[in-house]
Amino acid sequence: MSLLCGIDLGSFRSPSYVAWMEDGQFVLDEYLASPARPLPPSPGGWPPAFTGIDAPQGLPRPGERSRQADLQAKAPTKVLPRTRAELAEWRLYRPFVEAGVELFWSIHERELASILGLVPIPSDEGTVFETYPRYVLLQLWGERPPPKRREPAAYVDFVWSRLRDAGYTCDDPVTRPDHVDAMLCALAAEACLHADGLPAGTVGLPPVADPGERVLREGFIVAPGRQERL
Repeated sequence: MSLLCGIDLGSFRSPSYVAWMEDGQFVLDEYLASPARPLPPSPGGWPPAFTGIDAPQGLPRPGERSRQADLQAKAPTKVLPRTRAELAEWRLYRPFVEAGVELFWSIHERELASILGLVPIPSDEGTVFETYPRYVLLQLWGERPPPKRREPAAYVDFVWSRLRDAGYTCDDPVTRPDHVDAMLCALAAEACLHADGLPAGTVGLPPVADPGERVLREGFIVAPGRQERL
């Protein structure tokens, strides 16, 4: 059994929701992410083997406005700033984009975990990657869920009922879209655990560190393949 983690990142001013998973059992948690504390403390103190985070890990390649992963996964962040100076003035999803960029760079710079696609750090602190719950959901079930902002309860029931039918369990109340989105991020982590290489639904380009801007550029969005439908 390996500990896995999914994080539905909010911003640095709002809670981020966490789903820990081990042998099909979920435990729900939350924390306030920051550059100083980019990852939540794990149960028992040992790091998860893989952590999937719903947040953009970096910016596009120099001169580009979009990352290939966002276009391929149809993520809402299809247009992104090109530099940190642009990010500081950005309006569309800025707290979310800023939190993702800062969080992944802090993990990389401080060698808190390996980042999927970069050279692994020389320690056993697990691997962190970007994922997108809606893309994971479509890969696994091939059908669109109810809109989570207009029908949050229906969205939770759609996702959680399918996870229960697949044999996953959780003793905590599953009541929020953030809960099931974190669970979907943990399913992407489970796909990493069992994959020989990248999970089959992964899209995008390998991340590249840009030390001048102190950001990652491009990067994968990780998801199970459609042949792995639950």
